[in-house]
Amino acid sequence: MSVPAAVERVRESAGPEATIAHAPGSVELLGEACAATGGMLLATALPVSVAVALEENDADELVVISARTGEETRLPMPDAVPPAYPAEVTAIAAAVVALQHTTHLIPRTGSGLTVRWASNIPAGRGLGELPALQSAVALAANARWGDRDDVPTRARLAAALHETSAAHYGDHWPLHPYTVALRSRPDSVLTCNHSDEAVTQTPRPDNLSLMVAYSPDITGASPQVERHEFFTEACSAFGVPTLSGLPEAQPRVLEWVRARREVQPDCDAPTVGRATQWLDDASGCSDRARAVSAHLRHGDAAAAMAGVSHDVTVRDTAPAADSPLGRVVASLDGHDAVARCCPAPGAAVVVWAHADDADDVEAAIHRDGGTVLRITDTDAGAVIDSPF
Repeated sequence: MSVPAAVERVRESAGPEATIAHAPGSVELLGEACAATGGMLLATALPVSVAVALEENDADELVVISARTGEETRLPMPDAVPPAYPAEVTAIAAAVVALQHTTHLIPRTGSGLTVRWASNIPAGRGLGELPALQSAVALAANARWGDRDDVPTRARLAAALHETSAAHYGDHWPLHPYTVALRSRPDSVLTCNHSDEAVTQTPRPDNLSLMVAYSPDITGASPQVERHEFFTEACSAFGVPTLSGLPEAQPRVLEWVRARREVQPDCDAPTVGRATQWLDDASGCSDRARAVSAHLRHGDAAAAMAGVSHDVTVRDTAPAADSPLGRVVASLDGHDAVARCCPAPGAAVVVWAHADDADDVEAAIHRDGGTVLRITDTDAGAVIDSPF
């Protein structure tokens, strides 16, 4: 696999003692993103990445430098995630906090860190740019100060990065982009089981083409914060890590919601009807993800696409026809392809198509002004250069 373009950009300005690592972006394909449900999620790495060059400095500061613009930000080595900094600086600071204070990987020697970074992940599309940036920092730090690079180590790094970031950004901040960035196998789809944190990887069938499509006219969207907070609060109320560990979870959670609203009618708890919808949705989309995962294992692209199409219909997640994203989806009319909106904050769709039709599908999206990123040649992040 060729060296990512982002690596070349940070390598140009990195010092001889720098450790260079990269990690890929990621995208949800199907299933339940909220880990507190204990559901199932399909995700995959992308052929775009963030690269970092990490080296020590004598200033006892965290120095973050954008390799693209040269912009430099200095702050004291953080003991907690600092507010009021650019998104990338905050993400790197959160990674340093996780790696120094949670995993104790970065030593507390009084020296500082300089991190140069570059990315070719499309921004504002919900494609895992910040988790990829943090994962690249973790891989570089592990190469300098860690004693092994294996699956358990990468799983611990993913968990530490996610825990620190979720405490800062909120409970809706997902775990799977870290899992994908650090643990993905070449050209694979990851099946993430939130109930036991197991990850199963399936090679993408040769007869299936996946691509991310988006419109240049719109970026960004709102995460489903209220929904994620509801599931997290329910787990806390019943003392379970995920609702999959709670016997008869749905009736018990709904009774809890009723009780809350009877005691405090004006509380922030969802209505019983809304809670029922969220619970049914979490269960149904997890079941569909499990079924599509099985189709992928058997190389049945047609059945997998039918499962995705059913999910779009059941969840009513197709974009409005007159929206920029809706026009991208409309360009697929007449083609044997399925488009599913990325539920993460962003503005993109994942297109599932038969491999033989992929060129025609991509051409149709381009004709209507969309941009396409083919999901090919993917892998987990890696260390490229290290003096250690």
